[in-house]
Amino acid sequence: MIKFTLTVASVALMMGTMPASAQNRPVQLAAQAAKPAPVAPQGRKLAVPPAEAMVILIRSSVVALSHANLTNNYAVLNSLGSPNFRTANPPARLAQIFAPFRTNQIDMNPVVYVTPQLTQQPILVDGKLRLVGYFPTTPMQVDFDLQFEPDSGTWKLFGLAVNLSRGAAPVQTRPAGR
Repeated sequence: MIKFTLTVASVALMMGTMPASAQNRPVQLAAQAAKPAPVAPQGRKLAVPPAEAMVILIRSSVVALSHANLTNNYAVLNSLGSPNFRTANPPARLAQIFAPFRTNQIDMNPVVYVTPQLTQQPILVDGKLRLVGYFPTTPMQVDFDLQFEPDSGTWKLFGLAVNLSRGAAPVQTRPAGR
């Protein structure tokens, strides 16, 4: 089994794994925060975005990583990040960190066609939006743990963890009477 987990954050890049409790337990994409939203610097209250916007944030982040891995060009992935992400993770550093994806020719583009499933409710912590879940692709599912922070009125990538794992085996059903 191929398994990579890479976390990219504004402070440091570290190796880790997704918590076992987060795997294979779908949660509906819902526009609800687990805690009251913090107040944005401009005096506006931050809120968890609508479900459709979260799908776009998740999908565009994972596809950007996939394209960066396929082309060995991490400039766009870097540019999609928040200022904190960009400062801590220049393209050359991202290329070094994600080298195992290129070496193993990991193509995550099938996530374009599959709806991500959350394994935890979306949450705002310290002004950052955290989205944890997976894309139910086969034979390997793409697990993710993403963080976004607000920048000029939009959510920008702050942290990125991607893990490939075996999805749950399909349930075999027998016809009645056999």
